[in-house]
Amino acid sequence: MALAPRIEPLAPPAWDDRLARLLATTPGGTTEPMHIFTTLAHQPELFRRWLGFGGALLAGRLPGRLRELVILRTAYRFNGRYEWAHHIELGAAQGITAGETAALGGDLALVEWDPLERAALSAVDETADLGEVGDATWSTLSAGLDSAELIELVMLIAHYLMLSTVLRTLQVPLEPSAVALAASVPGGPPA
Repeated sequence: MALAPRIEPLAPPAWDDRLARLLATTPGGTTEPMHIFTTLAHQPELFRRWLGFGGALLAGRLPGRLRELVILRTAYRFNGRYEWAHHIELGAAQGITAGETAALGGDLALVEWDPLERAALSAVDETADLGEVGDATWSTLSAGLDSAELIELVMLIAHYLMLSTVLRTLQVPLEPSAVALAASVPGGPPA
């Protein structure tokens, strides 16, 4: 059973022009607005700055497939149901198969990952388990990524850890289309 949001998403009459323009470009548009945006917009200055940071990570230097693998695994490990649901399609657009997505939301051993992908996923798991990336994983990552990409990878994991925590704490509800999408893939964070 879904919990009631602790802060209700802003209703259309409360949207400013910036929020309305943003929503018009997102999945669901203004018909089924993304609750992450209509909730975080209660704090407009922080919301504006977060959009810039999150956007920089989504358009960063990491390959799109690697970025989405890391986001999905981070959402799974940190119980980020909202981000999990919304990144299933983004991952598919970057070549992540349904079987790979299911493995990201459960047992990674079900897929034969390439060494860099495996190390990036280990970085997520080590962050969840130990609070940092271990030396052996870092060594493998360093062989395939430059310094800027390494920083971006660690910040990507930390960002989705933070975002999962914020959205869970605020009890931001999933939109109906996202609920259906999350239900179509086995595994993932609990509903």
